[in-house]
Amino acid sequence: MNTRRVRIFSVGLTTLVLLACSSTAPGGTTRSGDTNPGGGSAPAAQSGPSGTLKVAWATEPETLSPKLASGSGLNEYNWVFNSTLTYYDFEGVVHPLIAKEIPTQENGGWVIRPDGTMTTTYHLRDNVTWHDGTPLTADDYVFAFQVYLSNDIPVRDRTPETSMSGVEAADPGTLVVNWAVPYIHANILGYQQLDPLPRHILADKFARDHGTFVVGDEWTRSYVGTGPFRIESWNPGSGMIAKANPNWFMGPPKLATIDVRFVSDSNTILANLLSGEVDFINSPGVRGTDAVVAREQWVSKGQGYLKTWAVRMRYLEWQQKPVPNWQQALTDVRVRKGLEYAIDRQGLVDALNQGLGTPADTFILPADPAFGQVSQAVTKYPYDPQRAAASLADAGYRAAQPGSPLLNAQGQPLAIDVWTTAGDNGEKEIAIISDAWKAIGVGGGLFIIPSARQRDNELRQSFPGAETTARSVSADNFIFTADNVPTAANKYAGANRGGFSDPDVERLQHTVLTSFDDAERTRATIALHQRMTDVLGIGPLYYDVEVILAKNKVKGPVGNYGPQQGITWNIYDWSVSE
Repeated sequence: MNTRRVRIFSVGLTTLVLLACSSTAPGGTTRSGDTNPGGGSAPAAQSGPSGTLKVAWATEPETLSPKLASGSGLNEYNWVFNSTLTYYDFEGVVHPLIAKEIPTQENGGWVIRPDGTMTTTYHLRDNVTWHDGTPLTADDYVFAFQVYLSNDIPVRDRTPETSMSGVEAADPGTLVVNWAVPYIHANILGYQQLDPLPRHILADKFARDHGTFVVGDEWTRSYVGTGPFRIESWNPGSGMIAKANPNWFMGPPKLATIDVRFVSDSNTILANLLSGEVDFINSPGVRGTDAVVAREQWVSKGQGYLKTWAVRMRYLEWQQKPVPNWQQALTDVRVRKGLEYAIDRQGLVDALNQGLGTPADTFILPADPAFGQVSQAVTKYPYDPQRAAASLADAGYRAAQPGSPLLNAQGQPLAIDVWTTAGDNGEKEIAIISDAWKAIGVGGGLFIIPSARQRDNELRQSFPGAETTARSVSADNFIFTADNVPTAANKYAGANRGGFSDPDVERLQHTVLTSFDDAERTRATIALHQRMTDVLGIGPLYYDVEVILAKNKVKGPVGNYGPQQGITWNIYDWSVSE
């Protein structure tokens, strides 16, 4: 196996679905090769970083640490200020970044034992430093591992750290990861996986008090990372300035400055671009409807370019754990199925994204090698109000007369509240869904989680009925298991907010992530999605579109490969021609 440039194939990892491309992004090809993070030969010599890129991003981060960040739109900051051991390019090819090479069985970096335990050894590049000039060492990963396994710390996702039995520093440049169970991606740890933490800054604070560990300027305006840019200034509620890190281990980035404006409203974000106030905007701040407007009013006049692709699926989470005002009827799969049959998902795509995107039946992308087999095996829920009414009647909810509310045997109405977050078409989305349910006699209210509370994990997991949300689609991102359920013990940091769990799903997902037998993993993938649709653990809606809108002078953005979130993975290679 090539140890410098590795194309990873697995049933769970998906390739991008290119939905539309109004024009090709200038400079929109990644470098190819092995000596720099874009995978290519060293760039032509230049005098140094130059130019300012002005962007409007919808979310102001509470932290710049990847493992602690939670919420849509924060992925871009992670790549600007941090670096990973490995990363995916746009085509799904894995490259080493902080790692000198990708560990393999052939080069001795990946040892797999008969009992399923493993060891992966990462040799770190010699010239990696933190933004303050301190050398990064393997001890920074050992320290990070301790932090991420502490239940006192609100870690976004403890995968795959919970599969590790230990992390060691054989020497400052050699990181040894011991695995308690098989993990098929153990040799390509990347985005939000064992991200290092600056031990020299944070170790004493962690030892003193876990409760206040994530509070302080160390996580925001004084953040010290390993990325191609560093924090210059931060104006809370307004924006931040990032400056090129001249000592980045892969060489200085092309841009000198990134001027980030925090703009929560999608209409305002688009207006900023159309007026020339900013140079670049992207999802999740803008979506399909914005892309159509920009294509007609801006791209068609040659003022910029548009790129769309799909890596995410929007879906309904059903609340299946006790919370205040819990609508317990949702524990009945017949109720969930009836509600899913009542939704015109193609109608949602047309209304929300002007037809950009397609309805989804399960948590897998159409470009996945197993998609065809999965599609044939899963249970589907096409728009069918009659089947919706029949399924709800089977669960005991019937209308006394046509057009009246559905009642159970005790005369209680079926009412399902629907929540979503502000922006991202959420308000319109849940209104359409709620109207569809009302058409078959199901009541309920709507609740929009305000922008200021979108990262309130305790609130987010407390929706009493259903919530619409989105997630990038990949095997690693399949979080519908018990260990991802938010609880008081984990400070409500789990991403499985509805609390769904199923023993068969748990077993099959474990096989998908741990089996090195391709045929076995394929069978498990098919069976996993079949089981999820049989019990309707989530309510699939549609594949959403990702959007890049940029002035012609912006060169470099190409999009992202699904399992790896954030389009700024190659921000070091972006440039602005004045």
